[in-house]
Amino acid sequence: MRVLVTGGGTGGHFYPALTVMKKLHEEDQEHNICYVGTGKGLESKIAPRYDWLDFKKITVTGLSRQSALRFLKGLFLLPVGILQTLLIVRRFKPDVIYGTGGYTTFPPAFWGVLLRIPVLTHELNLKPGITNKILARYVTKVLTSYRETEEYLPDRKTKTTGTPVRREINSDERSPTGKSFGLKPDSPIILVFGGSQGSRVLIEKTISEIEERGNTGTLPYQFLVQTGSVNYSAFAGRVESLETERVRLIEYIEDMGSAYRMSDLVICRGGAGTMAELVATKTPAIIVPWSGASENHQYFNGKYLADNGASLLVEEEDWSGFSLFRELSGLFTHSDKLEEMSNNYQRLDFGEGTEEVIKSLKDTISEGE
Repeated sequence: MRVLVTGGGTGGHFYPALTVMKKLHEEDQEHNICYVGTGKGLESKIAPRYDWLDFKKITVTGLSRQSALRFLKGLFLLPVGILQTLLIVRRFKPDVIYGTGGYTTFPPAFWGVLLRIPVLTHELNLKPGITNKILARYVTKVLTSYRETEEYLPDRKTKTTGTPVRREINSDERSPTGKSFGLKPDSPIILVFGGSQGSRVLIEKTISEIEERGNTGTLPYQFLVQTGSVNYSAFAGRVESLETERVRLIEYIEDMGSAYRMSDLVICRGGAGTMAELVATKTPAIIVPWSGASENHQYFNGKYLADNGASLLVEEEDWSGFSLFRELSGLFTHSDKLEEMSNNYQRLDFGEGTEEVIKSLKDTISEGE
């Protein structure tokens, strides 16, 4: 089977794609797998680690809603990426194309439709983005992570599979004590995680409230804060001046599975990948959606978890005035609340997304033979 996979730029699009590719390779090393991404996204750092993966770069960028200049740049580069992708598709000759959304999905899907190659796109968010809305009319099938997403898409083309989640996230084979991060099991651990690139907004609020307490020796919680490379230097000095071992900064967490499993609560954004990982690990969360997300999809993702009692939702415009420590005190004083939030994830678990996606790929190829 020759499979062309695409979707990247951020971990939310890339990690589900990588999970499917790794499973395909483990299942049969004779599978030929080509990944089409950018030279700047997270995939450019991680994809080259796998010698069995044919990683191809194209020159595309997103159509920014915040900047007219970046929008025009994205519009200018789109034809370039489409032409580059045609050469890749012609040479690789895929049996099927699978895209996890985002701007890198459009060029391969475009050529798949024109050249009559089966195309499956995966909508990872609750509400479809503009790329998948456009492509849904033409592709072979649209896979969804949530059943509720189907109402926004053509019925005959949709199938709910859940989201492919990395095996290390699902695995229980790790120590939950936090020792590998320099934390101790004697008090609650809170993970502050703004996606693979970090979130300055989440970190600033958390560190500021810790600073306002004054005496960090009486800090009742421990914090593991992923900053991303850009934010690390901005906060490292402030955390050092706190003179406490209860706050740990780290640029990038490789073992996210252990980070989730040891954490009593997560403070995070509302990206599709993070939502899937929360569901997989059943970790209670305070979700602060990024207000700049296209179609406001992070808000709808977070609201879905909040409406089902698995998280608290705080909109970004309310975050600066939100009393974080007061909320934490309420949650940890009534520990049954955290247990209830964790249990509420049961109703959101749609099964193992990776297996369902691969089955859909194979079925689609078989139907076309």
